[in-house]
This record gives sequence, C-alpha cells and structure tokens, in this order.
Amino acid sequence: MYLKHVIVAIVLSLALVAEAGAGRQELFTEFPLPSKDAYPTSIQYGQGGDIWFLEFFTNKLARFNSNTGELEEFSIPSTKSEPLDLTIDREGKIWFTEQDVSAIAVFDPKTKKFSEILLPDRNIKPASILAAHDGTIWALGWNTDMLIGYHPKSRKFTQRNVPTALSNSYDLAEDGKGRLWFVERAKNKLVMYDPKKDKFGEWQISVQPQQPLGTLIDSKGGVWFLAMVDNHLARFDPVTEKTEIYPLPKNKGAKEMTIDSNDIIWMVQHTDNRLVRFDPVTKTINSFEIPTGKCKPNSVSADPRGRIWFTGSTPARIGYLDSRIIGVAKSDLNIKIKPTRGLLR
Repeated sequence: MYLKHVIVAIVLSLALVAEAGAGRQELFTEFPLPSKDAYPTSIQYGQGGDIWFLEFFTNKLARFNSNTGELEEFSIPSTKSEPLDLTIDREGKIWFTEQDVSAIAVFDPKTKKFSEILLPDRNIKPASILAAHDGTIWALGWNTDMLIGYHPKSRKFTQRNVPTALSNSYDLAEDGKGRLWFVERAKNKLVMYDPKKDKFGEWQISVQPQQPLGTLIDSKGGVWFLAMVDNHLARFDPVTEKTEIYPLPKNKGAKEMTIDSNDIIWMVQHTDNRLVRFDPVTKTINSFEIPTGKCKPNSVSADPRGRIWFTGSTPARIGYLDSRIIGVAKSDLNIKIKPTRGLLR
C-alpha cells in the first residue's frame, strides 16, 4: 500500500501576542542536572506531577517533582545498559529499554525497585517502547526487525517479525483501537500492527527516502510522522489512506515530537536548539529558541498544565516551555491544497 498525499502549504510565523501579565513570567524554565555529561534521553510526564527521564551516559533513571523541585536519581542495576526510551503504564510503573543488554526494565516508584527482563533473543537491542492500554509492553528492535510484546501478568512474550527486512523500525504509538503504529526509517514506510487480528499493514511514504520519524496519534485517530529529508510534517488518515503534508521551517535534526491535550504538535530540533509548535487547526507554525545556548534537546513531553518538557544534552538539563503564556499566535497564512509532486499516490 502507498500513502496518498495532499500537500498543504503554510507560512512560518514567529509573531506572537502575549497574554496580559506574561512579562512577569518566563517562557522557558530550565534545571541543570548534577552531572553535566549525563546526556538525558527520553522524558515523560508521570503521576502526581513527576517528570521521569533517562540518563544515557550515567546509566540512571531520574524523577523530577515539578511541584517541589525535588530531583531523585536511581542507578540502573545493569552497568552500561544504554537506556534509550521510556514509557509509563496505567499503574504508574516506569518501563524502559536497555539496548546493550537486550532487555526491558521496570521501576516501581512505590518500592523504588528495579526489575530487568531479558528478551528472548539477545540480539534484539530494543530501542522504542510502549505501554499499551491492555497492559502489554511493546518494544521494537532497532536493527533486528523484531516487534516484541511482553505480558507482565503471565511473564510471556509475543514475537513478530516486521514484514520488511532491514527496516530500522522506530517510534511506537497506539491508537484508540489498540493498533500499534511505527515508522521504518531505513525502508521509508509507515507501519501498523493490529494485535487483535495479528496482522501488519505497511504504506510506502514516498519515492525518495525520507528517514521518517514519529509517530503520534491525535484525538481523531490521525497518525502523525515526520518526513525528514523533505522536511515535512505529515498526517495519515487510516480510514481514507490519504496524507496531508505540512512544510516545516528548515532544520538540522528534529529528534522527537509529542502531542498535547489540544492536538497541538510539539517537536524538538536538536542541532537548531529549539522547540517547534504546529497547530493543525490554524495551520500555524511557531519556533522557540531555547535560551541557554546550544542545549541540543533530545526528547519532549507535554503535561496537563500546558508545560512542554524537554531534555537537553549540552550541558545536561531538563526544562519546560510554558505554553499558557504564549498567547495568540498570529500569522498571515497562505494555505493552498494542491496535488503532491514527487510523492507516490
């Protein structure tokens, strides 16, 4: 199957009207970490105002309480585990991938204890991880074309081979029907796996390689991903199998994106040291420079209070952008729907 595309041309705008009193507030707030070389990777908002993130080089899981400012760091039992991605289940437990030891790990905030689960194949090298609504923990093997499901109650695994070989599959998301979505970075595809039907679906993104990155699911079931080469944000409709394309401001390396409660897309651009906001309703894009020099953000997560949390690697820090004080974003938009050129239909 191929993605059917409709392109939407938009104009980047940096003009903002701040809310009254915003001058007394800071748009960005940042917190340096004890180790400047920690290299924090994945960040997620958890329960009770806790912000959880991984420290790749110091081999730790960390908790930052956004209400009290308290920071706790927990050493991961396996040394040099290469923790990369984390997810939080419905009980508030923290799950993350350990690439070097080919395992997934879970941390219980109540007992403050870790458990590490070795994957059936020691060569899987898990990268992306997702806690599904039914309690299954899913992980993707970056260079092994393997989708792994772990069932905590039975402690059993489900193993499925991604249909396309040498795919470099990445970035798991779950839709309202319990289907899993991810991208094949090397093979230029968007992929769906339905656990109930035990069935895969694949859609070729374009003729030219795009090194896709994503994925996110909006409130209407749309699947969002980034086409990195052409510098586009895309929304795929699983019902019509059509894709809308939104050009982004030029960048040198988007890393990750998240979606907030208003279906607004936020992404971090690592080399350009900024956060980018896209409003699907107004088709407005806004760019926000992170104030502390070359922060090189890695990951992003939105909390219920409208704060957009991110990890920064140079030097190591976490921080947030307070979207509540941005106000109304104004722009003169030139929106045109036209046939896509150079992309498969």
